[in-house]
Amino acid sequence: MTDSVDHHFGLSYANYLVLPRTLLQSMSAEWQQQFVALLHQYDEAFAHVPQAEAYEVTAAVEREVRDLDEYEARLLGITVDPCPGKEPPQGMSPEDRAEWRDANWDPAYSRHGQELDPEERVMLPKADPVPHYNRGRTQIEPCATSPR
Repeated sequence: MTDSVDHHFGLSYANYLVLPRTLLQSMSAEWQQQFVALLHQYDEAFAHVPQAEAYEVTAAVEREVRDLDEYEARLLGITVDPCPGKEPPQGMSPEDRAEWRDANWDPAYSRHGQELDPEERVMLPKADPVPHYNRGRTQIEPCATSPR
């Protein structure tokens, strides 16, 4: 079934779906009524399941630990000295330099002391490109093909 939730998430490891309120309130009144009716069905179906009181959502970009610059690593509380005391040979191509770095990588550590793999993906906070909902006043015009 290609319209399943699992299919919608694709190959990602995402465990939650986050939808910007500003964009939801920009849809047509009919669409919003259908959406809210589905949310009510969902709430009723899982009223018996304990859930967190609140969640914190932060806009971010994904980066591999190896691609963080010094400022980004510090911002995330990651300590890293990728190749301590070693300098790559001069004149290497970017591909050869990346290969050299991977071969000489020393571990990075999270603020909690957990060793991080250089390929591990971390979330780097960024400004949210979607404007704040502003008590329901912010509207963004959907594209012409959406059910407005």
